[in-house]
Amino acid sequence: TNVCKGCFLTNHDLTGRLAARLAPLIPAHGSVLSGLRGGADSVVLLHLLHQLAPRFSWRLSALHVHHGISPNADAWADFCAGLCAQHAIPLHIEHVDIAPLREHGIEAAARKLRHAAFAKQACDFVALAHHADDQAETLLLQLLRGAGVKGASAMPLLAERAGSPSVLRPLLHCSRREILDHAAAHGLRWIEDESNADDSYPRNFLRHRVLPLLEERFPACRDTLARSARHFAEASELLDDLARLDAQNPSPLPSG
Repeated sequence: TNVCKGCFLTNHDLTGRLAARLAPLIPAHGSVLSGLRGGADSVVLLHLLHQLAPRFSWRLSALHVHHGISPNADAWADFCAGLCAQHAIPLHIEHVDIAPLREHGIEAAARKLRHAAFAKQACDFVALAHHADDQAETLLLQLLRGAGVKGASAMPLLAERAGSPSVLRPLLHCSRREILDHAAAHGLRWIEDESNADDSYPRNFLRHRVLPLLEERFPACRDTLARSARHFAEASELLDDLARLDAQNPSPLPSG
């Protein structure tokens, strides 16, 4: 019983924190499209946005990108359709063909096609369910690729894109544990992508093998890595500001 009470307290907190974070960013009557893959993260994000939309007069819809990679892909699309129908949330299912991009790797190809699908939607904001644990993994991946300050910034809360919807990541400061607590407290159901257990993918290797090992010695490593990504983002913004100032006021070349 104590655990359950704790879940509800965490949940109430999560809803309030999300409201405080999004209210200044999304205007009244703004249209928000939630990326819905069907896993716990995107189901919780849709649930939270569905709770908040009437309060702030947002127009909520969802998009499921059907990659066709898994033999269960049709069942996932059906699950998302049923979930949205249950809450009267308009859903668009976008079928994409991964074959032409397979040379980039399945993960990279799927991500590229998802982003292309989101970019062409007629809405003000696309909301994605990345959370603090994802941010920690992204930072590690970027560092292992030799990224600079901009790459190490990982994923921003808000990314504005010219000519396409702005991308919002409302759960970026929430842990995976908080998301699962919210799902448990509200009796939410979701699907499990079997590829999430395959640690031949670099992100899964970090998630299942490297980060648990780091946590044994550094229990707060996911939080501190996510915090480092925010510091890199601030540094990157400062460098961009300095570059703009230099472009506006170029220093005179030394004579002689």
